[in-house]
Amino acid sequence: MRTSTLGAHLALTNQMLRQQSAIARTQLQVSTQRRVLTPADDPVAAGRILALENQISSHAQYERNANAVGTRLSIEEQALADAGQVLQRVRDLTLQANGGALDDASRAAIATEIDERIAELQAIANRRDASGRYLFAGHSVDSQPFVQSASGIVYAGDQGVREVQVSPTQFILAGHDGFEVFGNIAEGNGTFTVDADAANAGSGWIAPLAALDPAAWTGGGYTVRFIDAANYEILDASNAQVATGAYVSGAGIDFNGARFAITGAPAANDRFTIAPAGRRDLFAGLDDLVATLRLPTGTDTARAQFNTGVGGALAQIDTAMDHLLNVRAEVGARLNVLDNVASSRESLELELQTAVSGLRDVDMVEALSRLTLEQTALTAAQKSFASFSRLSLFDYL
Repeated sequence: MRTSTLGAHLALTNQMLRQQSAIARTQLQVSTQRRVLTPADDPVAAGRILALENQISSHAQYERNANAVGTRLSIEEQALADAGQVLQRVRDLTLQANGGALDDASRAAIATEIDERIAELQAIANRRDASGRYLFAGHSVDSQPFVQSASGIVYAGDQGVREVQVSPTQFILAGHDGFEVFGNIAEGNGTFTVDADAANAGSGWIAPLAALDPAAWTGGGYTVRFIDAANYEILDASNAQVATGAYVSGAGIDFNGARFAITGAPAANDRFTIAPAGRRDLFAGLDDLVATLRLPTGTDTARAQFNTGVGGALAQIDTAMDHLLNVRAEVGARLNVLDNVASSRESLELELQTAVSGLRDVDMVEALSRLTLEQTALTAAQKSFASFSRLSLFDYL
């Protein structure tokens, strides 16, 4: 078959262009260290790389979510620790006020300091996170959750908590709402409450002790009525007698899994109530404590009412402190989960990056060898073209 001069020139030129294109592509692979530069290079690998990079991108978003939640939970944990310290100070002041050596003016001064501690506790409950949003406002993160009203400090937030996704399968609650932390605390010792009838004539006062067996506590309301100064009976809600006993001042009285103590000298027909623990707002309980500390104690009866109020307040404070510790434990557990999720995420990201590298990265040894061969082939093609271009029929005439 005869080949025209023009056709030969075109064939040699196209060959050199193809060699130059191959060299340029190989040089780009070497400089970027990537084998797959466009989807056309390896459609299957390109599709897999895209899927893996999407997973890596989603993990980066999970990491940002986890960091934001971790920061918020750390700030909440510190707020709860600060609240616990405030309550401990209130408890110390209450014990000091309950000492028999203080007069009414001294107790009123302690009540004033507790008022300041309540304001401090309100400031903690209104604390913000790193982005300026309220920690304990529920979903209403831009509105102050605890506000002063005519009746005291009230919760103005909601009971929602935002869930944040920190991994493909895990969600973390980004805190606690204010009602759960400060407004939903068990009364008394957490199992039952006690109180003295305002009409009592004696000097007896009652305080809740430990719940001996919460499972045995049947609930319901009961009344301890003194038959005389030395004997009492326990009545149920229908005034039916369910127990009797001889009175010993300060001795624990066990009943239906509960233990309480009456101290002092009750008069005949004095009454004390035992009731199941409900739920109480922390601020309302502290306001009642302040009011109790301001009561005069000039008579034995007044002193008994004061002691009963303070005893109940101390039990309430202890329950509140336990409650805050439990919430702190939940926060700590969530922070621990975040640490575990971060560790798993880092391991998975490394595996994904390794998989992407195996699909996309070039084998440098092979690429450099191929570049050498392609350059050699281009040099040969250029020499062939130069030799062919000098050929002329006149050389053979």
